[in-house]
Amino acid sequence: MFTSTRRRAGATALALAIGLVGLTAPAYAEDTGRITGQLTDGGQPVPYAYVSAGEVDGQNWGSATTDETGHYEIADLPAGQYRVDFTAPGHPIQYAHQQTDWSRADHFTVPAGGQVTVDDELLPTGTISGTFRDRAGAGMAVSVSADAVDGGSGGASGSTAPDGTYELKVLPGRYRVSFRPYQGPYQYAVGTLDYAQATLYDVTAGQTVTVDDTALPTGSVAGRFTDRGGAGIPDVQVSVDSDNGVNYITYTDADGFYRVDGVYTGSYRVYFFGSGRNIDQYAHATIDRAEATLFAVTEGVTTSVDEVQLATGSVHFTVTDARTGDPIPQFEAAAGMVYVTGVDGSATVADVSVGNQWTHVSADGYLTSAQTRVAVTDGATTEVAVALTPVARIAATVVDARTGTPVEGFCVQAMVPTDVMFGDGCISTDSQGKVTLNYLRAGTYQLFAFGNPYEEQRSPYGAQWVTADGGTGNQSLAAPITTVAGQTVAAPVIKLDRRGTITGHVTGTGGSAVTGASVTFGNFHYHSGSGPISFPVAADGTYTVDFLGPYAWPLHFYADGYAPQWSGNSGARPGATKVKVKVNQTVSYDIVLLKGIPVTVNAPDGGWYVAYNSATGETSGRCNVWPAHSCQMLVLGPQKVRFKVWGGSDTDFWYGGTDFATATDVRIPETGTKTVTITR
Repeated sequence: MFTSTRRRAGATALALAIGLVGLTAPAYAEDTGRITGQLTDGGQPVPYAYVSAGEVDGQNWGSATTDETGHYEIADLPAGQYRVDFTAPGHPIQYAHQQTDWSRADHFTVPAGGQVTVDDELLPTGTISGTFRDRAGAGMAVSVSADAVDGGSGGASGSTAPDGTYELKVLPGRYRVSFRPYQGPYQYAVGTLDYAQATLYDVTAGQTVTVDDTALPTGSVAGRFTDRGGAGIPDVQVSVDSDNGVNYITYTDADGFYRVDGVYTGSYRVYFFGSGRNIDQYAHATIDRAEATLFAVTEGVTTSVDEVQLATGSVHFTVTDARTGDPIPQFEAAAGMVYVTGVDGSATVADVSVGNQWTHVSADGYLTSAQTRVAVTDGATTEVAVALTPVARIAATVVDARTGTPVEGFCVQAMVPTDVMFGDGCISTDSQGKVTLNYLRAGTYQLFAFGNPYEEQRSPYGAQWVTADGGTGNQSLAAPITTVAGQTVAAPVIKLDRRGTITGHVTGTGGSAVTGASVTFGNFHYHSGSGPISFPVAADGTYTVDFLGPYAWPLHFYADGYAPQWSGNSGARPGATKVKVKVNQTVSYDIVLLKGIPVTVNAPDGGWYVAYNSATGETSGRCNVWPAHSCQMLVLGPQKVRFKVWGGSDTDFWYGGTDFATATDVRIPETGTKTVTITR
């Protein structure tokens, strides 16, 4: 089956809707069933625990609360398979039976007109307890959390009592404890705002670990935001933020005044935002964060930051067709926060705040212009000329390979051969089996065709890379299609074959179990390898891929604690073992994953640091740098990779180049370790 957050989101939305309107369960019906059971702790009943049952392959959902004897009943569940989870007061969530991982939960079949009994015993826990005090040493009521260091489950959260004391039950493991004494960010035990500097606490079953802390020193920031005539502007969002991620938000009142209390001592920038008034600026008088004034906040003192709305100017756009030079009849133009519609190649964007503002232009049938900076000055008009390039198009027809019958609702995507991102979207065929990909930049593409992954019933046809006369599982054999700006190019007729199934077993070193594992067959997500076309590996290591056409496919495997690798334990797709899919049959492929080489990345900025194979562009390793300035990934050697940084505080960038083609090659050895220092 496909992994899909939409289905889970739908269940959550349903749960919220039921809770908000206060619906009660209808009378028991013959076409529904129920789940009953008892929750205990050391053999003793657990009252007032929240119990939830979610359908394994659907949106149906129900919940209940245990009574004083620990018993519960969830009625009116449509027949099907369900997972059951328990959240007891002061305990972390767990899944029946005694699992902390959702993917390892047992499945329970609810029969129509009947019931299934699901009893469970709370997992053994340890305790984190202590007292949180204010600056004067008195107990303080705050929120408190204990989060597992490895990002797994087992933590807990709650609030301290009025005297500052608290107690959290957690599963055995290592934890980071945080407190939120004000409406702003958390502070970490002991006495730090730095996530990386937090103390780590090991907790074993039956053990109590004491974690006390004291509120860090704070001050206040207050001021007024006015227009150029001195009148206060209401409802402007004010952000007080530091370079280490500490951030506070408030709004100006009816007279333009604002105040933020409980600001941890340190240096901050103050930012003002109001979309309805085109307000987007920092104190003092700049739109550029790097030029903003740093304000010191000291304990017990109010730092005053008044600000005046920036002066404005205008930007005039002249927009033409890059091929012909003709004015474009209609387009959208933006400068800063101001958008207008232009006609006959001309548009003026007025009331733009002064400074080096971002601009861009878009029009139907054209590629959107790259964002560029232009200098806007007080009362003046800045001229900007933009030549838009027409999109290139690929038209295709999708048919049954055996009968030639058009196939409706089948997805087609265009892929640059070395692209590091496989699109999440889908343009599907119409009732005549036709589709036009009308968003492309001129260049060479390969086509990938697949059934809609969100359909409840899988298409009988299998996915394929499109060749000149059929399909293939090997992208390198897909037909190249060269597109031209402003023209529509016909693709080969896409001839679909019936799908088959691959099943198998994924294990780690020495046959150990793997977690967080998935199987795919391309580069579908920049940091995890998963996406709309990926298949989960179950807790017992089994997987099923029931999506592919009857061709030889390389499979890409991802798992926590292992390097991404292809079937046959290859670090790159060309060396992968191909698994032959057969029409309407099931074939088997098992793999024991190799760990890979530890690659330490020294990083100039936060974000996802991703290694891509230099020859093919597929993901070879990834790690997340936050909040420290290094991270470690596993890469299967030997191979050459190129690094890209996604989601940094400034912009995405390639190490050593401006794009994949020009980025620096880094050789990963077959054995040993590797350290890479990334620079901009």
